[in-house]
Amino acid sequence: MSRQAMLIDMHRCVGCGACTIACQEEWALPEGVTRCWVRPLKPGCSEAEQSYTHYVGMCHHCEQATCLTACPTGASYRDEQGRVRVDAQVCIGCGYCVAACPYGARMLRKDIGQIEKCDLCAARTDAGMQPACVDTCPAGARIFGDLDDRGCELSRAFLDRHVRRNESREVSIGPRLFYSGKREDLDRIFAAYPPDPAKTSPPIEGAIMQKLLRPGFLVLAGLAFLGQGIAFLRQLAVTREQTEDPAAPAEPRLARRPMPAVWLHWFNALIWLFQILTGFGLLSSSSYRVTPGFFNRTMLAIFGSREAMLDSHIALGLLWLAVLLAYATFGFRGYLRPFVRGLRLRREDLSWLRIMAGRILLRSERPLPPQDKYNAGQKLFGMLVCAGTLLTAISGLAMVFLPGSGWPVRWAIPVHFAAASMVVVGLIVHLYMSLFVSSERPALVSMFRGSVPESYAREHHQLWWEEIRKRRSDIPEGDERT
Repeated sequence: MSRQAMLIDMHRCVGCGACTIACQEEWALPEGVTRCWVRPLKPGCSEAEQSYTHYVGMCHHCEQATCLTACPTGASYRDEQGRVRVDAQVCIGCGYCVAACPYGARMLRKDIGQIEKCDLCAARTDAGMQPACVDTCPAGARIFGDLDDRGCELSRAFLDRHVRRNESREVSIGPRLFYSGKREDLDRIFAAYPPDPAKTSPPIEGAIMQKLLRPGFLVLAGLAFLGQGIAFLRQLAVTREQTEDPAAPAEPRLARRPMPAVWLHWFNALIWLFQILTGFGLLSSSSYRVTPGFFNRTMLAIFGSREAMLDSHIALGLLWLAVLLAYATFGFRGYLRPFVRGLRLRREDLSWLRIMAGRILLRSERPLPPQDKYNAGQKLFGMLVCAGTLLTAISGLAMVFLPGSGWPVRWAIPVHFAAASMVVVGLIVHLYMSLFVSSERPALVSMFRGSVPESYAREHHQLWWEEIRKRRSDIPEGDERT
């Protein structure tokens, strides 16, 4: 990796603004949007401030760029030439990086919903040309080059000129924009336009995600894995042999879920799995990442680019939303409303949760209170998935269709992450209960067959079983249907 940089000679610069015009034309920037600027400083009262001077600003392409750690999607990155750039295909215009640039060198373009900034004219310099501002400067005040190339004009300028960077005690992040000129002129410029120490971190929405949601998710996920591990070891320590008599007659089964609901369950599960993998894969910045680095590198290698990963994430999300809307519209009375009604919590559900936790972790033998069609654990997970799906859909739509909108997209990011995170933690527990708790295995089978054995319903869902018996007794003789 090279280290491209720029030096501005304030002894030569006359403040004509030709550089800003050239930049504007080169990148077809609309009025009011600029990648570089010239701001005049009027003479002061002291003898050292008698002359006019000006501040010439642009992106400083800092060594420890705070904008990079503020970006949640990885759209802001450093390329092989050391330039800090923005991937327009991944940028969602949240503006987190704008709040984290102490030099004010980033701007949110609401016309395209993305970030605008100087990239040292990457397209030109990669083709062997100079940046537009360097080519245009009539006084030759701008020098562009590679700091690692000791023979280039930029490196030689450090030998015979007074060169400084616009840094302060509070903000010292290694900018690669250098200034040369008279000491008193540079003192005035840097005193008038110092880096802002309040703009070295993302806004409150990003801080919530970095300092609250991210560590909170890691703690909860760790506790969930730890709890399931303890429960699994306890089960191994007290193994109970369970055998089935192949000669036993087939047991009557009760319909638990209609087949459309079964198909939707597995469609929902596969989409959630894909969205979790790609979503966590897109969180590449170390300040947001919740997965090991190799996972993110593997996901990037599979998709080839962050753009392809993000496009796949969005496309599957929109398909998911379309299917759920169709299900809710055409299956509201037959499938959705009965399912939602079945998730209502009862007083006995809290007792069930407490006793079940003791039975799993402590091998308690206390009997469980009678349950409805769904036990308390299934109800809580169902509500968690429903709430998580709704929140991820709303926040995802905000990020896709409202880029650069300000607070909607800024808040959509932590909401999206929080919703997905709570479903992940719920899934850890749900999968353990389904796969390793033998008493819950018929419930897992019902997610394929749509029915459960009548003995399972009688033992684990007594209230539901009694309701079915009552309905059967109310059916006139001869009208029963299987």
